Amino acid sequence: MDNLNDEEIFNDRDRIEPFVKAITRNKHLFKDKVVLDLNAGMGLLSVLASQSGAKQVYAMKANCYATEIMKQNNIQNVTLKKENIKEVELNCKVDIIISAWMGNMLFYGGSIQEVIYARDKYLNKDGFIMPDKGQLYLQSIEDTQYRDQKMNFWNSVYGVNMKWMKQWVAKEPLIESIKDDQLNSDEQLIYEVNLQTCKLEDLSFSNQYQVKIKRQDYVTGVIVWMKYSFTYIHLPIHVIMGPTKSPFWKPVILYFREEIPVNKGDKLQGSLAVKFESEELLHIKLSVHLQQQNYISYFKLN
Repeated sequence: MDNLNDEEIFNDRDRIEPFVKAITRNKHLFKDKVVLDLNAGMGLLSVLASQSGAKQVYAMKANCYATEIMKQNNIQNVTLKKENIKEVELNCKVDIIISAWMGNMLFYGGSIQEVIYARDKYLNKDGFIMPDKGQLYLQSIEDTQYRDQKMNFWNSVYGVNMKWMKQWVAKEPLIESIKDDQLNSDEQLIYEVNLQTCKLEDLSFSNQYQVKIKRQDYVTGVIVWMKYSFTYIHLPIHVIMGPTKSPFWKPVILYFREEIPVNKGDKLQGSLAVKFESEELLHIKLSVHLQQQNYISYFKLN
């Protein structure tokens, strides 16, 4: 995990516990195996991997506290490295790669490129990654109050007309959870990535969506949320970082140019395209089709 010297992150049970359970409840998979922890921090997951029977653990991005934590827990088979995996050279292959590679909308602010690099260079043919899959889901929302607040702010900034800024603000996705009653359609799986086999070019995609409206309402945009999974363990773990409860990896809201009136049973359709430039830059293209409404909007996460 990234910088696990942060007490707030340790206390985020939704983020930490899936990793803890995946390791400690699958000791049969760790016994005598070589493990690579890509974001060790204070070394929590590296210690658990060692205690679960790993023969050797390589802990990348270990911080200054990790050495003492290994001593306090009598751990002698964890090799600590301050560098990331691209800056070191391991002298062996590994059986398991552990990494919290996810970011908002799966990839933004994450470390997916590091995982792919480590997998291609060091993972044994029958080895596996934890977690190994990620999914994106799309739903429509009604968020008129916040959308208007966000736009109208620029009408007069301390008495200065800055309406010109609205065209740029509209292209900025909002990274935030919403309330249950703001969701007004069913959900649709729109993208899935498999860390065991994916290539960098697979991180860019363009897929169609069609969601069914649940009530008479207005649609102001769509929300894209994620799920990630540990599927190589005895009992797979699926972690939902949904639209309404995501304390760390939050969903992404893409606002429409204007609100669209909808009725129960209407089908909102279009396409979502994401071009992966890096973990710090995603280009997003959203098309919307409903009755007489047909348009395309472009966004950037950077």
